[in-house]
Formats: sequence, structure tokens, C-alpha cells
Amino acid sequence: MKLSAQIKNLLVFALVTESLCVTYLLYLPSFARTISVLYTFAGIAIGVGLLWLHPSKPIASAHPKYHAIPSLFYQPIYRYRWLVMGIVLIAMCYFGIKWMEDSPLNYKDADMLPIIQTMCHRALIGNWSSIYDPIPEIWGGITPIYLPAMWLPFCLPEWLHIDIRWLTILSFFIVFCIFLWKVHPLQKQAFPLLLSCFLLFWWIFTNEKSGLIPYTEEGIVILYYAFLVYALATRKAWLIGIAASFCVLSRYALIGWLPVMVVYFIYLRDWKRLIQFIIAGIACFVLLVLIPFGWHVFRNLFMLPSEYIAFAARVWHDAAHVFMESLGWAKFFGPGRIALLHYLLISLSFIIPMAYLFIVLGQQKKYLFTQTGIMLSSLKITLVVFYSLIDVPYLYLFYTSSFVSLLGVAYFFQSKQSSKTLG
Repeated sequence: MKLSAQIKNLLVFALVTESLCVTYLLYLPSFARTISVLYTFAGIAIGVGLLWLHPSKPIASAHPKYHAIPSLFYQPIYRYRWLVMGIVLIAMCYFGIKWMEDSPLNYKDADMLPIIQTMCHRALIGNWSSIYDPIPEIWGGITPIYLPAMWLPFCLPEWLHIDIRWLTILSFFIVFCIFLWKVHPLQKQAFPLLLSCFLLFWWIFTNEKSGLIPYTEEGIVILYYAFLVYALATRKAWLIGIAASFCVLSRYALIGWLPVMVVYFIYLRDWKRLIQFIIAGIACFVLLVLIPFGWHVFRNLFMLPSEYIAFAARVWHDAAHVFMESLGWAKFFGPGRIALLHYLLISLSFIIPMAYLFIVLGQQKKYLFTQTGIMLSSLKITLVVFYSLIDVPYLYLFYTSSFVSLLGVAYFFQSKQSSKTLG
């Protein structure tokens, strides 16, 4: 069997396995430990397989000015895509409305969205100096801890006076559209790709166990990571820097990957892209954090991980099922080794991605890894390490990594050049 076939089979099998682990295999609690290990190794396999990903290229057209836009509507494959998009949008709205009616925003059920809603309200009335002040109406004065890129987009539905969860639905619809336009239904691998997509979206929108639509803000985070996958596929450093900044300024999961990118650009001696990547990242940080909120707020948010040990201990005491019935390796450490897990999370989130990069660079000429593949592969490995070792493994957190897999593999099979290199 040629290397190309082996890599394709690996990616397909690992993607379906990872998608099952984060969805319907969760109904087998007696196998929770096995599923956690399987989820981690499936993610690693996807990361390795993506090493051969080629950059995304637009489809050439003889007369692009006259034929590119009409072809999006008149070619049969595109008409089917528009039809599927319409059907999926209606389905997402239907299930979204159902979730909103069945689960009104209530901080006693889940305080994340009510806190974000309050932050958005303060921003919209111009009270920016008090956005991160305690909220007396929630738990007697809880202090907001969400990074700017997490809560700022929710100002739009709050300004429109609609349920802020519509932003989550919109985010998922955009992610679905990105995936749909990367998959050709006549591909040999189309069925497992579409199956994985169906498993993720159907589970998220119909299953109470995920809790993602009614209770969390994770949709916007997943959209940011979809944007980052797109940026990596195009290899535009300034776009990668912007996308990475939005990811980091919503969740810290990506932080161990940033030095990997810097080192990789230095290795390539690609000073132009290195400077673009750094400047874009710094610009986003200054515009989204320092100018509106100042250094004090950033320092407080940056120090939050130091409080996770105490928080994890409380969750172990009050809701141990969060660890035992979800993914992640925290269940293997137990409540007696919370600090050990936390320090492993911090250290290995930096060490493993960097070590992985050096190993890959050492084998690059032998196996013909691509630049795009190395960047996206190291991203996936970083996410696998972070979420496998996360202190409190709430289930909704794991979908970010799964959607990176889904889109990454879709981009891989879209590439017309992958078979030429691998064959």
C-alpha cells in the first residue's frame, strides 16, 4: 500500500473515531477510561496525518470576472450545496429555538452566558471601566473572568435585543458552511467526512448531554479556530496572527503553539512572515485588551490559571461525574493529584508541541512534510495535549479540537496536490 493510501486511511479512521468518542460513545460510562485514551490517540493520529496537508488554492477560471460568481449558483454541485445550507440553517434555527425555550438564561443553571450578557450590557451603555467589576446579581457578586474575544461578539445580539445564543447558532452555521464547501460528494472519503460532520452537529444540536447550545459560549471559540484552520491553509502570516490572537484571547488552549510558530518561521528564515505574525498578534492584543481595559485587567486574567487547582478541587467534591463521565485524563489522576495534573498541563502544553516540531523537522526531507501540514499538525497536537490534561474536563470544551480535526481533514482531501506528493 502506498504512503498516500495509508495516510488517507489513517485520517479517515482517526476522524470517525474521535467524533464517536466525543459523541455517542459517551453513553458507555463503564468504558470512560478507554474512550478518553482512544480520543487522545485518535487526535494524535489526525495531527500526524495532517503533516502532508498542502496550502489551499483557489480554483482557476478562464474568465474569472465573468464565470466565477455565476458558477457558484449554476453548477449542479454548487446548487446542491446551497440547498443543503438552507436545510441545515432551518434545522439549526429549529433546534436552537427549542433549546432557548426549554432553557431560559439562568445563572443558577449555568452562569457563563448570564455573566457575558451582563458584560455586554455594560459595554453597550458605555460603562467600559466597570466591565470587569463584580456582578452583584450573580452569586452575590461574581467577578467576570472572560477574555475580550470571548464576550465582545455577544454584544451584537445583545444590541439587537435578541437571545445572545443566536450568535452561537450563527457561529456553527458558518463553520458548517466552511466544511461543506471543502468536501466534494464524489470523493472516496466523502462519506466518512460527512458522517463525522453529522455526528458532531446532530449531537450538539439535539443531545442534552453536550449542553453546548443552551449553556455555553463555545460556538464563538470554535468559529475562531475554524478561522485559524483557514488562515493556516492559506499560509498568510498576518491572517494566522490575527486568527491565533482571537483564539488565545478567548481560551488559553493555543498558547503553547505560539512559540512553535515563532521557532518554525525562524527555522525557515522567513523573516517577513515572522514579523507579520508577531505584529498582527501584538496589534490584536493592544486593540482588544490594553487600549480598552488596560494592563491591570490583563494581569488579572493572565493569573487565572493559578486558581484552577482550587476550582478543580471544588468540582471533584461537588460533581465528580464531570471527571468520570467526560473525556480527558483527569480521571486517572483523581482528586489527590490535582496539582500534579495542573503543572503537567502547563509544562507539557509548551514542551510537547516544541519537541514535536523538532522531531518533524528532523524527518521533513525524508517524508516530504509540507509547511502548511507542519503548522496545522502542530496546532492539532497542541490541542490534544491541552484538552487531554485540562484541569476540569467539561465536555463542551472538547468540541473545539474535534472541529479543528473535521476542517483540517476536509482541507487535506480538498488538496489536489496531496496525492502527487504522497504517491
